[in-house]
Amino acid sequence: MWPLIGRSEELRLIGEWVRRRDTPAGVVLAGSAGVGKTRLAREAVEVASRRGAAVRWAVATASARMLPLGAFIPLLGELGPDPSQLLRNARAALVPRAPQALVVIGVDDAHLLDDLSALLVHQLVSQRVATVVVTVRSGEPAPDAITALWKDGHLPRLDVQPLSESETATLAEAVLGGQLDSGTARRLWSLTGGNPLYLHHLLDGEREAGRLHRVAGVWCWSGELSLSPGLTELLAARMGTLSGPVGVVLDMLALAEPLDIALLAELCDPSAVEEAEDRGLMATEQVGPRCQARLAHPLYGEVRRAGLGRLRARRLRGQIATKLATADFRRGEEVLRRAVLMLDSDGRADPGLYTTAARTAMNLLDLPLAERLGQAAVAGGGGFDFSGDPDRCAGSVLRGSWSSAAGGACRH
Repeated sequence: MWPLIGRSEELRLIGEWVRRRDTPAGVVLAGSAGVGKTRLAREAVEVASRRGAAVRWAVATASARMLPLGAFIPLLGELGPDPSQLLRNARAALVPRAPQALVVIGVDDAHLLDDLSALLVHQLVSQRVATVVVTVRSGEPAPDAITALWKDGHLPRLDVQPLSESETATLAEAVLGGQLDSGTARRLWSLTGGNPLYLHHLLDGEREAGRLHRVAGVWCWSGELSLSPGLTELLAARMGTLSGPVGVVLDMLALAEPLDIALLAELCDPSAVEEAEDRGLMATEQVGPRCQARLAHPLYGEVRRAGLGRLRARRLRGQIATKLATADFRRGEEVLRRAVLMLDSDGRADPGLYTTAARTAMNLLDLPLAERLGQAAVAGGGGFDFSGDPDRCAGSVLRGSWSSAAGGACRH
């Protein structure tokens, strides 16, 4: 089991809620898949066990949901033939009438409970029969009896957040048994979003592939990411079955996020854009006067790009670049992004665009990109006398990138 890092405050709060006696004891831990809520719940139950509590652990699943009390069947034994006594007998099996110790019951993925199991959990809490630690997945529908636990004030709800960048690095270093170089630490966090489960799969896959390796005692990550089959399947399951229009939305974002939401709605079916947000696959944020869309998790983009054929990807990049050209996106960074998209698309070469974008790349000290754009401008007919303007001259951009790379001044 991985070490529990970055959760000291959560554990302190959970400990207080589990031990309280003035109100129903326990907590609802909510969070996205893989964020670590199950790990926290297990730790809380184990701490209670070490303090002498009698503990039970139940796991709800989609298949067990088809059976009344399905999640609790392994804990209950024979409940008798009378259906009207099921709840009473189940409660008696979980909590003896005269318990010798505090009873703590953990229920994992309670959003998947059948209605009778959910009612049992609600009774255990509302009647103060046992201390209950429940986990639910954020954004997933849950039985009314479970949502009532926090909505009606029976139990506090704690939303488990992803790990911070420093906590992600600390966890990775604890698992690897050595220090990470700073670039690797940033890359791990930006890709996993602080999700411990994704980090687990990513570390295992990249170390096995040899791209994550030790150099002079420091762990370094080199080369392009290639998702392991296990992580790919995990992410695909999290995204769920996608209709064609929703898949187009995700592919557009995978190739060019962030995108202005109005522009995205012109490129895709607007109802599919809304569905992607409703399903938690896409997130929006207000940036100045514009509302921008991003994929809900960075690794979703890796999965979608890996599944894109080259021709389809080139066509979609061309559509995005063309739409950007007609919209009011004229800042240097936007011009640079449009040029890079056009470079790898099926669109017609635009030497003027490439030259202007190369200038921006040089100002940002991205000399390899500046040279690539300059070469594309020349290949597209920009030449050394493009427009008669040295600032738009493809040849001058190339000379500037070469001289900068050599450490010299850029003179034309």
